[in-house]
Amino acid sequence: MFVFIFTTIVVGFACAGFIMLGFRLSGRKAPKYLIPLTAALGMFGYMIWDDYSWFDRISARLPGDVTISETFATSSAYKPWTLLKAPINRFTAFDQGKTIANPQDPAQKQITTVYLQKGHQAMATTRLIDCDTNQAGFITPDTALDENGFPNGDLQMTALEKSDPALRFACLN
Repeated sequence: MFVFIFTTIVVGFACAGFIMLGFRLSGRKAPKYLIPLTAALGMFGYMIWDDYSWFDRISARLPGDVTISETFATSSAYKPWTLLKAPINRFTAFDQGKTIANPQDPAQKQITTVYLQKGHQAMATTRLIDCDTNQAGFITPDTALDENGFPNGDLQMTALEKSDPALRFACLN
């Protein structure tokens, strides 16, 4: 967040500086309202660009084995431009490189889900998906694991809808 605020201020000063430089080189005096107006327009322009380009910039940097499963677009009253078209500001992805099938029960798979949201730390969870029963449970540091790294049966499982992205990812791959 600090980098965003700092960059927004720098963009405002740069826009105002270009206008001041242009008027100075032309030998004319800039109207008093023009410098702050240019700085404000530059800062708003940067904020709008940052909102709408965040998803494309972040998703382009993801490793090749990470698959985006869901995107979420939200609007906000304090960003009126988002009321016209809401930008994507968070998404969920699955890390294919960390998907593991249980050697004792191939219908059980461990998947890693990554949650990314603009302005927040990335978060990852590991889940056990049972493709036969359409159930899933979160594997936490407190979960007892067997020698293969799978839960010993004491995992709290919940039913998943057939359309759940985690179920589709684990069972179709």
